Amino acid sequence: MSVAVKEKETILNFLDGDFGTVSNIPTIAGVNEKGAGNISEFPFPKKKDEDWRFTDLRSISRNHFVPVADAGAEPVGDISKHYLPEAKNSRLVFVNGEFNTELSSTEDIPEEVIVGNMAAYGDNEILQKHLGKYTNYDQDQDVFAALNDANFKDGTFIYVPKETKVEAPIHILNIFTDAQKAFYATPRVLFVGEAYSKATIVEEHIALVENEYLNVTVNEFKLFEGAHVHHARIQRDSKKANHISRPLAHLDKYAEYHSYTICLGAKLFRNDPRVVQNDEEVDFTIDGLVLIDGEQIADTHSAIDHRHWHAKSHQLHKVVVNDNAHSIFNGKIFVREDSQKIDSFQENRNLLLSENGTVNTKPQLEIFSDDVLCSHGATIGHLNEDEVFYLHSRGLTKKKARELLVYAFTLESIETMEVESVHKLLLEEVVKYTSRDEEFVAVGKD
Repeated sequence: MSVAVKEKETILNFLDGDFGTVSNIPTIAGVNEKGAGNISEFPFPKKKDEDWRFTDLRSISRNHFVPVADAGAEPVGDISKHYLPEAKNSRLVFVNGEFNTELSSTEDIPEEVIVGNMAAYGDNEILQKHLGKYTNYDQDQDVFAALNDANFKDGTFIYVPKETKVEAPIHILNIFTDAQKAFYATPRVLFVGEAYSKATIVEEHIALVENEYLNVTVNEFKLFEGAHVHHARIQRDSKKANHISRPLAHLDKYAEYHSYTICLGAKLFRNDPRVVQNDEEVDFTIDGLVLIDGEQIADTHSAIDHRHWHAKSHQLHKVVVNDNAHSIFNGKIFVREDSQKIDSFQENRNLLLSENGTVNTKPQLEIFSDDVLCSHGATIGHLNEDEVFYLHSRGLTKKKARELLVYAFTLESIETMEVESVHKLLLEEVVKYTSRDEEFVAVGKD
């Protein structure tokens, strides 16, 4: 008697398309080939998997996604309102995952600096040396990072030479248009900063309409000795879309990497940042701000890996949850054996505005050394009604009082933005979130 063996479910069950050698550029094609082998072997995540047990993936598994070329995607129109004035001529634009030369401008980039699309630098030695070398997803079988490997044929390539400072912020603008079918896109970023270089990166993902798509991103940052990067990531995808991202940073001695991720859109947002300390005396930040409502899901699973002496790391992850939205946070800090003099801070603060919102949080320390200063914690709470009453007694309506308190809760995360127009944009987004046209659904509402 034979027993039927259930076929393993992979992400290929939900995708159309040929995977393998998507690109005709050997450097990219090699990464494509590796990814294609992995997505056919890695199982699609299930609730029984520890890192996915709180995350509802039905918006992916109950859908079917086609390549952009087969989706009947609409052409992009005027998107100038999304340009940053500080990055007028230091901008790369990708429409539905494909580079758009006409909308991009890099005239303000110093001649010795590379800011462009990967396909234009296929024979570049720096690209060949570093592309695909930092993803390191084999051990945890990250099928989404493997999908990006398998499918991307272009992306952002930034190289800053030794002791070079890029004055203008570099704006990576990912635009998604309407389409007849749900599609998938795989944006890719490779940043290489040589010794004592400095740059500011603003990476945005913006949907022009509310349509369905799967946005799977991978960022690789390699910072050599003393390199300094400020990286702002702003996710404003369609609230019918899925956004899965894996940002990775490897830091050499004296390097600084400061990353700030803002989650405003997407039905499902999963962010898996990884930072690896390769030498002594590094400093890095992976802060986050999440504003979700409706049926949105925002999931952050971070890993900070201290491997050497003398390092500072900071993670403040703030979340505001309204309606039936669901936030998940799992932050891991590793301090390896003999990694002394580590100063690491991690905190997840959650503000619930409704009775139906859900928060799952798990800050996590694994310390194998003794001379360290590490702290972690998490808080979940509603608005303080005494504070609401105080503001109400000073002439504000209760609704406006709650809006003001939510606004104040978010400010700490926004004030770190170095680019003035980004700072202003985020303040406007917070105001929009807290003063929606429909009734502000909050605990203790009028």
